[in-house]
Amino acid sequence: MQISDVNQLFRENDLFSKLTLERLNDIAKFFTLIDFAPGQVVFYEGDSAQAMYIVVSGEVIISRKMGAGQRELKRMLPGDVFGEMALLSDSPRSASAFVKSKSRCLEINKENFFEILDGDRDFERHITQIIIKRIKDTDENANRYILKAYETLLFSLANLTELRDNETGAHLLRVRHYCRLLAEKLSCHPHFESAIDPLFIENIFIVSPMHDIGKVAIPDAVMLKSGKLSDEEVMLMHQHSSAGAGVMKKLMDEIPFPTFAMGYNITMYHHERYDGSGYPSGLKGEKIPLEARIMSLADVFDALLSARIYKPAFSFAKVVNILREERGKQFDPLITDVMLTSIEEFREIYLKYSNPDEIDEISR
Repeated sequence: MQISDVNQLFRENDLFSKLTLERLNDIAKFFTLIDFAPGQVVFYEGDSAQAMYIVVSGEVIISRKMGAGQRELKRMLPGDVFGEMALLSDSPRSASAFVKSKSRCLEINKENFFEILDGDRDFERHITQIIIKRIKDTDENANRYILKAYETLLFSLANLTELRDNETGAHLLRVRHYCRLLAEKLSCHPHFESAIDPLFIENIFIVSPMHDIGKVAIPDAVMLKSGKLSDEEVMLMHQHSSAGAGVMKKLMDEIPFPTFAMGYNITMYHHERYDGSGYPSGLKGEKIPLEARIMSLADVFDALLSARIYKPAFSFAKVVNILREERGKQFDPLITDVMLTSIEEFREIYLKYSNPDEIDEISR
């Protein structure tokens, strides 16, 4: 197959259509041409997602189990892409792919797709826009398989944002587990038990990693600066909250899942302070959404324990002291009390999802 033919397939697909010819030539090198026989299975529902595919010729059926049989969801024809929604996910495939007739497909594995995205902010932003468009086009009654697929895609994009900020995916894993644990603890507290139900706990676990997804809109010169930011740069950095909230609002407006509504509150308000001195709106006390107050504490806890481009990692004892000092100032005092009461459980989460170097830092 000629490189020109591959490029034509790319140009006909919304994922790659806006890339330059030079960039398309670079990307084409990562794909492998594979022939499939009629009846062959490309992947099964429940499989771990390790690749995505572009149909070159033939026909592939996407189907899902229903009762004792299979329900056909879509037929993939030449130029169609399949397997992309689960590519960035560690979750199982939500459907199976069977070859209807003799077919030829281009395949790219997960590792190579991440390599393409890494360092290409324009392509990363384009992928984000495509995801939002696909969510918009999804029926309002989309099932949990679809919600899970978009959750994992957004998580992976959030992870790419963290990588720009010299962070690792471990930060996102830790933060989502802190938030779930803290929400579970608060659900037993008299002041919060009426506000936190199992759906709240599930949703905060899903959307908490998206808290800084708006950083994709911040220039590298600001994001990666090791020295003190100027006043103008600080104001620019503050815009990441509203930028991220804008992404979540598009989802929330078109598909009124409570998951996306919570995502909006977290991205927009997780830098508000309990004393009213935060941003972007200067909200005070319980006017700050509960999920944002939880997120604020979880995010800062992890940031203090972690080495950043502008600071070393703090010891666990120092972090605990800072949380106590900021009780009622930066953080909701009741939520802080609940976290401090069970602080060893949060420490265990940090240890579980950290590499040895990070663990060594907090023990000093």
